[in-house]
Amino acid sequence: MIPAEFINDVLARVDIVDVVGQYVQLKQAGMNRQGLCPFHNEKSPSFTVSPTKQFYHCFGCGAHGTALGFLMEHNGLTFIEALKDLAQRAGMKVPEDKPLSRQQIAEQTERKIRTQNISQALDEAAKFYKAQLPKNPEAIGYLKRRGLTGEIAQKFGLGYAPEHPNLSSVFTDYAESSSLIDAGLVKQREDSTRRYDFFRERVMFPIRNIKGQIIGFGGRILDKGEPKYLNSPETPVFQKNQELYGLFEARASISHQKFALVVEGYMDVVALAQSDIHNVVATLGTATSAQHVQKLFRFTDTIVFSFDGDSAGRKAAWRAMTNALPYTSDTRTIKFLFLPPEHDPDSFVREFGADKFNAQISTAMTLSEFLLYGLKQAAPEANAEARARQLHLAKPLLQAMPNNALRTQIIQAIAEQLRISSNDVIDYAELVTNQRPAKRGIEKSKRSQPLSAVEQALRLILEHRSIATHANLNLWARQPRHQALTELIAFLHAQPDLPEAALHHHLEQLNHWSLYQHILQKQMQTPEMTTDDALITLQALEKNLHRQYLDDRLSVLANQLTHDASVKDEYSQLLRERAQLI
Repeated sequence: MIPAEFINDVLARVDIVDVVGQYVQLKQAGMNRQGLCPFHNEKSPSFTVSPTKQFYHCFGCGAHGTALGFLMEHNGLTFIEALKDLAQRAGMKVPEDKPLSRQQIAEQTERKIRTQNISQALDEAAKFYKAQLPKNPEAIGYLKRRGLTGEIAQKFGLGYAPEHPNLSSVFTDYAESSSLIDAGLVKQREDSTRRYDFFRERVMFPIRNIKGQIIGFGGRILDKGEPKYLNSPETPVFQKNQELYGLFEARASISHQKFALVVEGYMDVVALAQSDIHNVVATLGTATSAQHVQKLFRFTDTIVFSFDGDSAGRKAAWRAMTNALPYTSDTRTIKFLFLPPEHDPDSFVREFGADKFNAQISTAMTLSEFLLYGLKQAAPEANAEARARQLHLAKPLLQAMPNNALRTQIIQAIAEQLRISSNDVIDYAELVTNQRPAKRGIEKSKRSQPLSAVEQALRLILEHRSIATHANLNLWARQPRHQALTELIAFLHAQPDLPEAALHHHLEQLNHWSLYQHILQKQMQTPEMTTDDALITLQALEKNLHRQYLDDRLSVLANQLTHDASVKDEYSQLLRERAQLI
């Protein structure tokens, strides 16, 4: 049997938008993607893909599932074949179908506990840094000089790491805790057993994953010194080339503005937010990676990269473009904004204002323009040798692109620039046409009834899993019809950190899958609420449920009051509970 952990890991590493996008032309539709269903004939798109929940659903025929299910349904693959396909995309190898040994089970358990301890340590550290910020006038002064208000500092959870006191004032096991080392919060001197804080005398920027969980920190030195910015080392929960600073905070704005702006530094993100520009993220001291591009395309069809206008900035832009080419499509747009060499986004906005910065964005170069410009700059001479070098440089770029209309247009533009035919470019670059598997049809039933109380609770918990810990399990468990909800709550208590796609895959195996499917379908049709609002709504549902239970029970007991003293006691107790609910 293939370990469930491996399946979960595969589903966490692939993006369903990329998988489905190979076979279905998807367009942005709010927070989701939409296209014509590949499983039945339709003229208006009813097929929806959720990048945040990592599943697809057709409101026309009812087709529904994860990336794994899509490949099985669409390509006619077996479970193992589909899993191997996804594993290959993620650079993984499916293990042999053998039962786990005791050692393997123990190792899995150990990794899970280690990850949980790291997350807990990062949360406690963030609270400590945040509490220290108001106590340090220099840090406050630095942020004020950068034009930041307390409101923005609060939104991004900014803090300060002092020399004294250090994290030992928070963690009683500071001297021996392995979690502090694993989390990148503490270092141990090579020549002794003494430890010291990794971050000292720096303004702290918590780095969150897309779920809002803190996975690392960036620290900015106040005075002169190197490095100016210091990032958490890579840990089991933090990989720099996969995460983007500010994405959690920018999600809603990216959806509203219909594009994401990628900048180079933490302060650029925070400063632009101060100027009411919120659809901004930053790479974490690394070049823009393929994983960064993939992640952003889950939320928008348009990415604008902002770089300094000097040679280093243009080199960084070229690397970003190269990594983005495999993910281009006819419905996606990638642009490049180059500010004057003396400015970064932070300084530009402070000097000229948000309106002029937005005007700069509107003039950003398209990917095709930047690609042609880069080829020309690499070999600007007006001779055959220079044109040959441009064609040589263009070959791997074109090979990296999917076979689509955008690539065709770029081929034509390159041909015109080099004074040759499009076929000459195609032949030299050894380009081939991608073949798409034939479509298969399925028929499934639809459900369109309003949600009951238990269904509303299911929707809230599936959308905001963290509130499951606040759910009143005993209250819901009173009714057998609530079994699907109690089953879900218990499962989330046991595996709170399961990736979205993995959770979805697990739900498909349960007895109540049809109900879960119905709820997930409804999620796609309703706006996402905040976690706080979801918790308030859940508590209101539970209050109404408890009130109904009390009313029903009181009605039964009212007919028994004359027969049993214990009934009177229960009746009186329930009346008091009922009064408290008013």
